[in-house]
Amino acid sequence: MDDHSQRRSRNIWHLVLGILFIGYGSYRLYYRLLEVEKDVFGIVLAVGFIIFGIYDLNRYSKGV
Repeated sequence: MDDHSQRRSRNIWHLVLGILFIGYGSYRLYYRLLEVEKDVFGIVLAVGFIIFGIYDLNRYSKGV
């Protein structure tokens, strides 16, 4: 029972972090694309946050 509750809480963290990374990455990407001078590193970093958020949500859905 203790192992199951620990696994369940770990899965919830994957869900929360996935949503936060996608939200933050989308926010940063939106404002980076609105700038007159494009910051390539900032765009790549924002896309990386979005990809990592999708990866976390995938881990949550598979129950890893």
